[in-house]
Amino acid sequence: MCPIWQHSLALSQGSIYRLIVDASPFAKVILIVLLGFSVISWAVIIEKIRFFRAADRYSDLLLRRFREGARLEELAAISKQTPSSPYSSLLNGAESEIRLQKGGNLVASKGSAFSATEDVVRVRSALNRTASTEVSKMESYLTFLATTGSVTPFVGLLGTVWGVMSAFLSMGLRGSATLAVVAPGIAEALIATVAGLAAAIPAVVAYNYFLGKVRGAENDLTKFISEFCDRLSGGLL
Repeated sequence: MCPIWQHSLALSQGSIYRLIVDASPFAKVILIVLLGFSVISWAVIIEKIRFFRAADRYSDLLLRRFREGARLEELAAISKQTPSSPYSSLLNGAESEIRLQKGGNLVASKGSAFSATEDVVRVRSALNRTASTEVSKMESYLTFLATTGSVTPFVGLLGTVWGVMSAFLSMGLRGSATLAVVAPGIAEALIATVAGLAAAIPAVVAYNYFLGKVRGAENDLTKFISEFCDRLSGGLL
């Protein structure tokens, strides 16, 4: 990097630091609030990335064995080894419901079709309830990201308005409108705006991304339930 640019960057960073240190108590409260929103939202983003990566990895294994024609007993065994997958919860719920209806046995152990319509309906209901729980789990804390994306720009704007108001009050008290009088208050105001946007933009992007992942997973779970019940009623599990 050019030495001139390095010098300018160092001056800019030092000036920003001084503005934050010398900011009014109200402006500091605004910045602390925005920092809290930003830290928590990034923690949610990182946790959701880890959650969806683990879910995708284990779901691929279960779906591959399901599509290869694995029996219910094998799928139930795999699901116990892949607890991070929503499909594991579905299969565990289906296993519990079938064992309840069959006196502790799985359909696969009898090798017969699960042909009673009312039995399949009960299994489908159990799967739908489990799917709703899994979708709710995937949606957890997304509301906080949405709140961060919608609220923090206005919190930053509040700090901006306060800084501009302070600048004009300083002008009135000093009876002068020079740049030296106005600039510190305006700069303080702009820092609050930047902080608000810095907290809001990642939260909005992450919220939209994760919401798309949840909606896609919800559709996939619905398709899986339909396919599972079709195979169950046809004696293929």
